[in-house]
Amino acid sequence: MGRPLKIAKAQAVLTITGTATTGVVTVSQNLNTLGIIAGMPFVTASTVGGLTANTTYYINQVLTSTTFNVSSTNLSVQPRVYPTLTNTSGQTVSASVAVVDAYFNNPNGGPGFPTTNANTYSVVGGNTAIVGKQVLANIAIGANVAGTIFASNNSPLVVGLGTNFAAVANGTHLYAYQGTPGNYSVNLLGTVSNNIGNRTVAVANSSATGNVIGTSGNAQTLQTGTPVVFDTSFGGLTAGSTYFINAVPNAAAFTVSTTIGGPNVALTSNSSVTANAIQQQALLATNSAVNAAGYNGFGDPILGALPEAGYIVRQKGKQKYLVTGTVTGLTAQCYLANLANTALTPNTMHIIATYANSTTQAVQSLSDHTVELFTANSGVVATGTANINNSAPAYATFNSEADANVANAMPYPLVQIASA
Repeated sequence: MGRPLKIAKAQAVLTITGTATTGVVTVSQNLNTLGIIAGMPFVTASTVGGLTANTTYYINQVLTSTTFNVSSTNLSVQPRVYPTLTNTSGQTVSASVAVVDAYFNNPNGGPGFPTTNANTYSVVGGNTAIVGKQVLANIAIGANVAGTIFASNNSPLVVGLGTNFAAVANGTHLYAYQGTPGNYSVNLLGTVSNNIGNRTVAVANSSATGNVIGTSGNAQTLQTGTPVVFDTSFGGLTAGSTYFINAVPNAAAFTVSTTIGGPNVALTSNSSVTANAIQQQALLATNSAVNAAGYNGFGDPILGALPEAGYIVRQKGKQKYLVTGTVTGLTAQCYLANLANTALTPNTMHIIATYANSTTQAVQSLSDHTVELFTANSGVVATGTANINNSAPAYATFNSEADANVANAMPYPLVQIASA
């Protein structure tokens, strides 16, 4: 595997919101909470208020929880030199504090490697918010979603019980745990295209004749065979209790039961009603791949996985890494896979390498400077030695790619690793 992947770290990544001619810098974070103290170096991602991008400055003194002043020189240097700042406000400039292991410094390229790839031969992982380049991974961390799900392979609409689909990001792959406890299989339903959340239909009246609930809203937006609750008790129905949509004969009427497909609940009165029928819904991009209702009729437990940009926290093995998602903030172990970003399965990840001829290939394993690339079998997840004999060796860089044997008899191609 070579040496483990170096991981860039920082005490904190701050957001500079303003600077002042008094030498004061204002940030949006709490410096005390983050452990920021005098003497720590920092680098800004872009030039702001007299601070030059990619230049090391030092925190001279922490003034308040959100302000500090700046020295151009290490605090041990006397006399100190202070930068000339200007008055700015409304800024959103990233500043990385006390960065370590952020790059490889090989000013001569290293023996046997192109001298044109100075300073960044080899690659590093770490939080991609840190100033500099870190490996860009696309990841999908599997996480259980609260509640249970109901789905039909005849419809893209899925319904939840005890869920909050509005908090499930569009693009999330939804899976159902199906079977009996202790003997579950995990089956893909589809990808969320619209995280609707609560679908509310206004109720207008109840009828003991036929046990029909009349609506002023569109009852046909409710899914039959799936759960519904009411926000007000009426006609023998209890607010907050779970019922199931039995039939929706038209847009102005529906019936409910206490179990899926059971007899209609006998309503106790004919009266006008001020209430709402509420159903938790999400819309998939296509019809659900499988039916879901649960072995007990109260839905299947849910697993969600959102394909998202992520970064490497730690290398756990030749083909597995501890990663963090930049959208969900989740951290988990993932395996490298030869899958498109949108096709990632739970706890898999995808890193792209680019050859000198601009073709790309998925990375099968990556360390500090050595890399193995998938050469066949799209869809493979590298969970061990499978397909390792089909990998193509290469060297890794954040700079320009190069063919094998074009510089100093380099035996393998130098590929550019996706970075952020």
